[in-house]
Amino acid sequence: MLKRLGLYIILAALSLNGFGQEKMNAFGIQLKPIIPLQLLDAGKQIESKNNIEYINNPKLGISFGMVIRIGFTKSLSLETGINMLRRNYDLTINDLDSNFTSNSSFRITNYEIPLLGLVYVQLNRNMFMNVAGGISFDMYPTPLFTGDENYSNAIGRTNWLQTSLLANVGWEYRTEKSGYWYIGASFHRPFKQIMTEIITYKAFNRNEKIGFDLKGNYLTLDLRYFFPEEKREKKKKVTKKKGKRVFIDPRKSTKK
Repeated sequence: MLKRLGLYIILAALSLNGFGQEKMNAFGIQLKPIIPLQLLDAGKQIESKNNIEYINNPKLGISFGMVIRIGFTKSLSLETGINMLRRNYDLTINDLDSNFTSNSSFRITNYEIPLLGLVYVQLNRNMFMNVAGGISFDMYPTPLFTGDENYSNAIGRTNWLQTSLLANVGWEYRTEKSGYWYIGASFHRPFKQIMTEIITYKAFNRNEKIGFDLKGNYLTLDLRYFFPEEKREKKKKVTKKKGKRVFIDPRKSTKK
């Protein structure tokens, strides 16, 4: 259902191409702190087995990249680009029987190509609000393995290419000479878990295993700057001027 909704938004945006009075292109850069929230099912995960507690805690991450905006009308655009993401996690293992605690961290790096349909609302001469919806194509280059003599942590990707639902709301201040300044927020939700984490605890002659599904949901604070954009106006139709017909009397053109 969510995948179809994203596709419908994109198809609706594409179907309006060519109907606007004024079209614009814009290119920008963006920085997005990644905020894992328990409310969005993206927070701390805790599992216990044989009196051993495993805590997987997502930390603040970062996303940065470029944005390309293609205008269809004054109020509708298509937005794409490419982003690099770094998600940070803390792993804690508490062995309650042995009074032993192991703390470690790991990072997941991946790339995203968003495809969004944007709708604008003009608030005043320079201030605009926009809402957007669509999908993101997420690429996960390699699996990950960390560990020491007490534990091992194997993190395997579900697929190297996955899709996610993407929604955005934001405000931007537009100037003709200095470009656009944008602040907003985005919600990213994969259609299935992005990775599976298998932890093996080996201290004190133990061999205990437990797993986590890394869902990949997150909220971002979006900070963007768009360079001054180029306007693409409709080409005017050039009509050929019809010349006046002049009747020449053949009798007058005859040499005497």
